[in-house]
Amino acid sequence: MATATSINIQMPRGDMSFLRQLAKRMGWTVSVAIPTDSLYDPETGEYLNEETMKAIRDVEAGHVKKCKDLDELLATI
Repeated sequence: MATATSINIQMPRGDMSFLRQLAKRMGWTVSVAIPTDSLYDPETGEYLNEETMKAIRDVEAGHVKKCKDLDELLATI
């Protein structure tokens, strides 16, 4: 048997059944890794994506700018 190589693929959840079918036909194994640093959203049943996690980490670290009104906010964008 050839040496196995592990890979990480980010893909839409809807494509998972296709990947699982392909893996089964090819004799591969597929496992889903849940990111340990991601938060779970109980409303959607999904883990938060990397962009959302980055925004949360930025707020926790204090990397935010407070604006007095909407005009000031729009001027900074």
